[in-house]
Amino acid sequence: MGNVKAVRKFRTCVVPVVGTVVLSVGLTACGGSGTGGGDAKKQDAKSAAAASQRKDAASVLPAAAKKMGEQNSYRTRQSGASADEPSSDMAWQRTPFFSSMRIHGNKTADNPSGETYLVDTADGAYTKTDKIPGKDWFKIDPSGEKKTDMSRSRGLVTELLGALNATGSGKWVGSEQIGGRPTDHFRGTVNIAELAKYQGAAMTKDSHDWYVDVMRKNGKEQAVIDVWVGKDDLVAKSQETSSGEKGQETIVEEYSDYGTNLKAEVPPADKVATFDEYIDALSKRPAA
Repeated sequence: MGNVKAVRKFRTCVVPVVGTVVLSVGLTACGGSGTGGGDAKKQDAKSAAAASQRKDAASVLPAAAKKMGEQNSYRTRQSGASADEPSSDMAWQRTPFFSSMRIHGNKTADNPSGETYLVDTADGAYTKTDKIPGKDWFKIDPSGEKKTDMSRSRGLVTELLGALNATGSGKWVGSEQIGGRPTDHFRGTVNIAELAKYQGAAMTKDSHDWYVDVMRKNGKEQAVIDVWVGKDDLVAKSQETSSGEKGQETIVEEYSDYGTNLKAEVPPADKVATFDEYIDALSKRPAA
């Protein structure tokens, strides 16, 4: 997906479980005690109603979007459809602002390790480098107010939930276990031309415009979006599959560590060069 795919990275295996309700049996033998049959039936009806409600995409997906929007921090593991595609380990925190991205890519002459490591804070953005003698990082100072909710270290979950809610295309697929968590699996097909016309509360303008722009630039006309929502309305996993000018692409994300206090992994000052020093070092490197 070229440079646009790399930009999106700034921006995840399922086991079916039994979904039937186990009936409670009252102890009615002589001398025994327990729940009566009527109470058991009421409990069963209540459980069945709750299970049915979890299948309602029109209520579960907006609740998930709201719950995700309330989170102060979480981690995302982003990968492709196969093990040989680049993957990313990302972390994001709203307050105090911090995000990081460690991209595990292909090894090249310019990047023998195949890794790219970036850390963004309120004080500036840091990028790990081996191009500056005696320094391991270079820093770009902040330029005005940060839109922390648009940090690519958040992954795609905001856009994917927003697109499903904006188009109303999500449908319940089944109940599945993700990372040991019971979840409800929803899937929808989003038409990008339809989404482009959307103006409503399901997506912020920034999130909507960014997603539509990225899809259009890559010739994507539609995307099949899957999300696995936990019983707590937090998303455990998402998957976006789309086809465009460069063939089919699948992006899988798994989410964890909601609400934890993330610490900015800021490098020591004596190992950090300015952006001007980084550019100067590049200009002095011998041509390949």
